[in-house]
Amino acid sequence: MNNKKPKDPRYPYDYNENTDKIKMKTHEQNELYKPTLKNIEKEEIDEDLKIFEKINNRISKYLKPKSAEVTEDEKKKKIGIALTTLIVVVLIISSYYFLIYEPSQKSLDEAKTAKLNELHSLYKGPLASSSNAFTLEKKIEKAKTSSEVDAINIVGPATKDWRNFQKESINVNQDKFNRTMGVYETEDNKSVVMPVGEALKIVNNQGASVLSNIEFKKPDTISVPVLLSRLQAGAGLVSVGSVIDIYTQNNLNKSYDLENTSTPAISGCTVVSIMRCEESGQIESEYGYSQTLVNGNNTSPNENTKTFTANVIEMIKGSLAGGYNEEETLKKLQDYGIKLANCEREINLAELDTQYLLLIEVPHDKVNYVINNMENIILTLPTTDAPNWMVNELMNTYNK
Repeated sequence: MNNKKPKDPRYPYDYNENTDKIKMKTHEQNELYKPTLKNIEKEEIDEDLKIFEKINNRISKYLKPKSAEVTEDEKKKKIGIALTTLIVVVLIISSYYFLIYEPSQKSLDEAKTAKLNELHSLYKGPLASSSNAFTLEKKIEKAKTSSEVDAINIVGPATKDWRNFQKESINVNQDKFNRTMGVYETEDNKSVVMPVGEALKIVNNQGASVLSNIEFKKPDTISVPVLLSRLQAGAGLVSVGSVIDIYTQNNLNKSYDLENTSTPAISGCTVVSIMRCEESGQIESEYGYSQTLVNGNNTSPNENTKTFTANVIEMIKGSLAGGYNEEETLKKLQDYGIKLANCEREINLAELDTQYLLLIEVPHDKVNYVINNMENIILTLPTTDAPNWMVNELMNTYNK
């Protein structure tokens, strides 16, 4: 009778078999699939391992923590290295600051200051708060280098802005005679009355440095009477309608100052009336011609003399009183004083001690100046407004 139990199909071996047999069989299977290495390959692997071992040894040598004990010399050495490094760093930083940064910053600050001064000198008065002034100021402040500051153009925009402003000012400030008055921002606030066309020509030809120092106003003038010598009265050659400049003679007790005589005290004044002193109208003229004919012992003298005596003022009085023909008399004596001065100029002979009473149109704020300096003022004729006779003389001199 067979008492063995049937094998369980879930297990490859019977549990009742010897476990040693199972281990032996498993070992045999593992050995069957285990790869075999040749001797040469084993030697190469060993050599590579040796190389890695050497590398590891060297790395461990440097990475191995040093002994915690530090000698006194090493401490001093480390402190010296640290101090030296600190000194070198401080020197480098100081050199950069004093040799590079500070000079460049100082140059930048100076350039900005100069450019801002230029800006404020041109954009002033009515244009001080203009949009272009604020834009240029911000541009200057944001500049990083002095070259950037120097490249900022202020004169160009300022000239354009001032020309637009001054043209509008001229159109507003003109009188019924089509004139305007330019007041220059100088120590004496020089005033010039000029035609509108001449004022516009100045605006179109000048830059911001000049236009920023001119203010155009509506002419406010007064005619002032002045009694002058012939020297003071433009050599007696001014006439009604002449445009003159007024200068002041230097006080002989003071030193000569070129700056005070380089520009007139008042420009663009107009001679409204001119009268020569009465002595020039007193006439006592005698013209004589003599001739002697000799015929042997006979002598025949022949003499022809003409005499003319008159007083121009008395003649005018007589004509007005009905003693003479008024119309004919005034026609003959019209411009007598001007004609007399021109004849004196042509023959180069004149009454130098003659006085002139003139009525001159001057700006209202210059009246006191003219009155207080009547003994020292000199009337001059600028060649830009020269009379015809002066133009002819200059043409004959320089256009030969």
